[in-house]
Amino acid sequence: MPDKTPCGIASPAAHTCTANLTTAHLAIVTGGRLALVAAFRIIYPLQPFLTNELNVDLRTVSTLITVQLAASMLSPIGGALADTRGERATMSGGLAIFALGTALCALSPSFAAFVIGYALVGLAVALYQPAAQAYLAARTPYARRGWALGTFETSWALGALLGVAPLMQLVQMTQQSAPAFWSLSIAGLASLALVWTLLPDGSRQLRGTVRRIDWRAQRPPGALLALLFAALTLCAYDLIQIVLAPWLRETLAANEAQLGRLFALAGMGELIGSLGVVLLGDRLGIRRTTAAGFLVAAVCVAALPFVGQEWIWLLPTYLLLYLSFEYAIVASFPLISAVAPAARGTMLALSAAAIGAGRVVASLIATPLWLAFGIGWTATIAAAILCAAILCLLAVKPRE
Repeated sequence: MPDKTPCGIASPAAHTCTANLTTAHLAIVTGGRLALVAAFRIIYPLQPFLTNELNVDLRTVSTLITVQLAASMLSPIGGALADTRGERATMSGGLAIFALGTALCALSPSFAAFVIGYALVGLAVALYQPAAQAYLAARTPYARRGWALGTFETSWALGALLGVAPLMQLVQMTQQSAPAFWSLSIAGLASLALVWTLLPDGSRQLRGTVRRIDWRAQRPPGALLALLFAALTLCAYDLIQIVLAPWLRETLAANEAQLGRLFALAGMGELIGSLGVVLLGDRLGIRRTTAAGFLVAAVCVAALPFVGQEWIWLLPTYLLLYLSFEYAIVASFPLISAVAPAARGTMLALSAAAIGAGRVVASLIATPLWLAFGIGWTATIAAAILCAAILCLLAVKPRE
């Protein structure tokens, strides 16, 4: 007999939870992430502009990425809160912190203010992301989880298309970053209002009680490999992502508006990749297509030094890179969500922390590596890391 524990409440049989996710709820949770993604991603193409606005060098500006990624490693707190206090409350807290952090960046355009602001942005991501994934995964059977989490991950692409690209155009027009961050803060407050007022509270039956996390649930075979896989993939991703804007400014003399349009192209590829998981991931097999996607991404990364001298060759390679990578990373989330179903929120949070750790490592070494050895060695190392991640992935098996 199927377990009747309400969706979103951790239990040993949580994987048999009755699915009750509606399209409206999915849209609210996905929309709530858009502003967070835009703020998280805009710092990459904005780096060269901030070197002039904040009067610091590129190495110093790149520490903003390190700070936000380090803060995002606190995602186990978000997962623990989702498992014990409820997903909606955790998501709402993340959005409130996000609005505060982006407002701080807008109010005081100094490097110290940006450091604090981006630490808050990273903390907001740490709270919102695992809580949102747990909310969706607990209300969707594994056979349909690629559809739910794939739809949620379209916010990563839409954050570039609807957020980064127009905000970079705004920076180009005003020659200031403050208007962009005010826009992000307002969008965060609007998302907070929607999540808090329209999203059902899945933990309402737990008032007066506190759920305890069964940490033994995090020790199934393959769990550590799943976390290592998550760390390696995003480490490889950020090795390229962090140096992309300064590399293209040096190689092709790209300005802020062009970099914004390039991010829009990346967003188009990512949107196609996310929708590919929604439409095909459950049919073609999650693990098999995830490995294939990362293999294609590794080939594209290795090709970047050869195609990056001309826009006509760079653009299709760039599009395919982001399409394949996004398909693969989105398809991997349903697999990770099924590794430890009795503590799904915490497992997803640990994977987010592993992702943060991989990205922090990349943020510390990407710029020095590129400045010392160029894009050739940087791309080669990133492609090799992706291949190692594929080997870890093939050893991971779902438990539901």
